[in-house]
Amino acid sequence: MFHALGNYFHERRRGLTKAAGYVGGAYLVGRYVSERLKDVRTSILQERAARENLRRRFEHNQQDISFTVMALLPALGKHILEGMDVEGVTKELQAFSRPLPVHVQQEQHPTAPSESSVTSSFDTNHKPESDTRSDNGSVSVVSSAEGAQTDMSASSTSWVDQFSSMGSSQLSASSPAPASGQLSGSQPHLNLADSISSMSSSSVAGPSTSLATADHRLDALSPVTRSKAELWREVKMLTFTRTLTVVYSITLLSLFTHIQLSILGRSKYIQSLIQQERDERIREQLQYSTSVYALFWGDSSLEDPDTDELEESDTVSEETERKFLTLSWWILHVGWKDVGERVRRGVEEVFEGVSLKTKLTAADVHRLICDVRRRVEYEVTFEGKERRINFMSTLLPPTPETLQHVLTQGGLPTWLAAAHDPKFDAFLSETRTHVASGSFERVLEVCLDRTTEVLFNGVKRDIFSTHLQDDDASLEPAEHRERLAAMLPTLARWCHLALEGLPNELVDSLADTREVTALSAIIYTNFEERFR
Repeated sequence: MFHALGNYFHERRRGLTKAAGYVGGAYLVGRYVSERLKDVRTSILQERAARENLRRRFEHNQQDISFTVMALLPALGKHILEGMDVEGVTKELQAFSRPLPVHVQQEQHPTAPSESSVTSSFDTNHKPESDTRSDNGSVSVVSSAEGAQTDMSASSTSWVDQFSSMGSSQLSASSPAPASGQLSGSQPHLNLADSISSMSSSSVAGPSTSLATADHRLDALSPVTRSKAELWREVKMLTFTRTLTVVYSITLLSLFTHIQLSILGRSKYIQSLIQQERDERIREQLQYSTSVYALFWGDSSLEDPDTDELEESDTVSEETERKFLTLSWWILHVGWKDVGERVRRGVEEVFEGVSLKTKLTAADVHRLICDVRRRVEYEVTFEGKERRINFMSTLLPPTPETLQHVLTQGGLPTWLAAAHDPKFDAFLSETRTHVASGSFERVLEVCLDRTTEVLFNGVKRDIFSTHLQDDDASLEPAEHRERLAAMLPTLARWCHLALEGLPNELVDSLADTREVTALSAIIYTNFEERFR
């Protein structure tokens, strides 16, 4: 029986050998494919986990950016509101509307009954009580007849009433009344003693709102005091200057913070990756050291000194992080003044010929603001061509001396500010590169368009939608015309809301801009070169 069975397999040995080869080959191929599929699946899961980790860290970094901007806004708002004190100039203007004693009026104007009539007309609208304050703590531009708090529409009306009741002799030097619905093309130039940059200090030191004695009133009406026409012009210029300075400053501060924290967040992410790789290597070394193979043959292949060197090169110390974040001191204390000076020149060139009595539509205001923006964001070269500026000097100190000053003023010890820090120098150089790039230029343009849109939405809502008269009820808000003087109180209050509002519409709008997120993502994920 065994002999017959052996003959059977011997006669068919070739076929059985082939069958065994096929089966064994199929088994090996199956095992290989299974291992490779398992490796691919593990790789996909690891890549998915890495992407999810990167996405989660990036979103958390974006939230940190918004919180940081909101934390810096009070310091920025304090400097802008104090440096461009519209409310202080308004108080000085209100001093003209308060009545003088009879004997002082007779001494100052014995033969000018028209002035006393104008003063009495102002007295019907304003009493000598203390000024009220708006909802957000800012001084209201006018006081109501009873001394109570007034809303935005009431404030606008009071300003317009004051402006309308001014004598033609007082306004003739400032701006003649144009035809209804038209812009005044030829406006006589006023000689002001101070520029807008010094207006804030002069307004703070101006006459008090409660001039109780005749001596104070005589000082208020001395020849040195600015005339009512000059004060109205100053309020107009300073209001638009402060409004646009707020727009530019918040936009630049937000973008600069995005660049700063994206660079720092990327460094932290790289550190976490290197630490994970190091932990994995230590775990493999521990498993290898407990194996039987390691008892007879030593192997140093698991040791990777290059990883340790990479970890040391990408480690960001607390001192470096603190120095890099201190750079925000520049725009908060110095950079906004550079922006304000650029805006002041643009506002004077554009609004000098626009009378306070000019009735404007929302489209007219938009056109004037865009004209100011063009003058701020572009400069004329020697060839006569316009070139967009990059605001480098606004965001970063231009010289090593000013950089040392910023770090010292930001609270760093002198020895730490002067110490050589290659990592900080690399961060600073990368920041300058991003600010000077075309991507930043594009994102800045989009962000300024977005913040300007937020501004005009507020203007349309608070001015053109709420000031429609009964006979204009059929008009759209965009077609409604409002005097320029009636817009100033709303713009003055809008600055406080933009700087102090919670939640902040400007900051939230910038954070939701797709281009800003894309710029942050480009900076955050720029680490491929480090691992090649």
